[in-house]
Amino acid sequence: MPCKSPRPLRTQLLCWALGIGCSASAMATDWPRFRGPLGNGKSPETELRLEWEDDLPPIRWKQSLGKGFGGAAVRDQQVFVMDREMGEADLVRCIDLDDGRELWTRRMEAPGRLSFPGSRTVPTVGEELVFCAGGFGHVYALERSHGELRWSVDLVERYDGELPTFGWSHSPLVVGDLVVVAALSEEAGLIAFDRSTGDEVWKSPALGSSHSTPVLANLHGMSQILFLSSTSQSGKLTSLVPEDGRLLWESEAYHVRLPIPAPFPVDDRRLFITGGYRAGSLMLDVAASGDGQFEFSEQFRLEQGAQIHMPILHESHLYVLVNENWNDERRRRKEGGLMCLDLNGQVRWRTGDEPFFGRGSMIFADGHLLIQDGDNGVLRVIQPNPDRYQPVSEANVFEIDDSDDHQMWGPMALSAGRLFMRSQDELRCLDLRPSEPGS
Repeated sequence: MPCKSPRPLRTQLLCWALGIGCSASAMATDWPRFRGPLGNGKSPETELRLEWEDDLPPIRWKQSLGKGFGGAAVRDQQVFVMDREMGEADLVRCIDLDDGRELWTRRMEAPGRLSFPGSRTVPTVGEELVFCAGGFGHVYALERSHGELRWSVDLVERYDGELPTFGWSHSPLVVGDLVVVAALSEEAGLIAFDRSTGDEVWKSPALGSSHSTPVLANLHGMSQILFLSSTSQSGKLTSLVPEDGRLLWESEAYHVRLPIPAPFPVDDRRLFITGGYRAGSLMLDVAASGDGQFEFSEQFRLEQGAQIHMPILHESHLYVLVNENWNDERRRRKEGGLMCLDLNGQVRWRTGDEPFFGRGSMIFADGHLLIQDGDNGVLRVIQPNPDRYQPVSEANVFEIDDSDDHQMWGPMALSAGRLFMRSQDELRCLDLRPSEPGS
């Protein structure tokens, strides 16, 4: 019988929802992990300057990085980003939010070269520790104040983890006192470590391979960790109990060859699952019976899928960047773009190649969608509207004018009115506050 989470875990999850640790120092405008404070790609910030013509929002600072895709996390006016010294080491950088000064950098030996080289993941920032994952299967816990290494785990060495096609690409999930990562071995699927010591608390059986990040969801009143993976025969969507890693349920309803976007909880029983490689998208209903069993039904399935990033849910509509390697070719771009989808599977509109957006990232703030074009880094602000595509503003943040794919696929972050966008080799801080600081 699956059990509901006991009160201590619920208290921990509430702390998590407030920003990883119930501390007065955790600000409401922090973006302390992958996809923001609640993991849904949404920011609570308002009064942003999102409409402009010639008076573009200023770039406050730029930080040079090694080639890669790792996005920023922000807590207490500090910006954290994973970086990579090509072929040699993982780097974690801590940067001052206001002026871009590098406060500290920690270097950890991790030799090797990955397909699509560089960093992949977003740090998860707690009150005292920063948790990071490197592309070669290293998990790090660093002191937030000065970057000292508290503990680390080599998933290849300890669990015989198998390198995924593009390297380990999931960001650490912190649930209460646990840090959950994917070992991806024949011995273990997900592993939960004690966040303070790095000691193993639980591990699940093997789940196959994945580039997807584990997500925390609440379905039918039960806290669950969801993980999308694939085996040589099928896809696998797995639900585990956060406290001890027990299996709640699993489904093979969706199969993508290389899972990247995590399953997206639409409500307390429906999951939207999407991927590239022509796997399309699926709305899955998870029904719980009184005897602890679960049943699954397909609500709808679409040919279009998002290869890298999860959707945004706003007012009963999903906004999905349905761009992938298949329709990245110029002659096929009309099959992609930004898509507005209602929760019954009806496509309300899709931009196709006008604009296409590439495989960039998307967040929601102050009633608008903010999308970084994955080809050239252009920032577009869109008013979500189920009746039509409604652009508001755009800015060529990285000043790129050619039509090549510059692989600007890393996720954005927003904190204290500043938007953090990265190219392959640079992090830029764009000021969206309505007036100059101090004015």
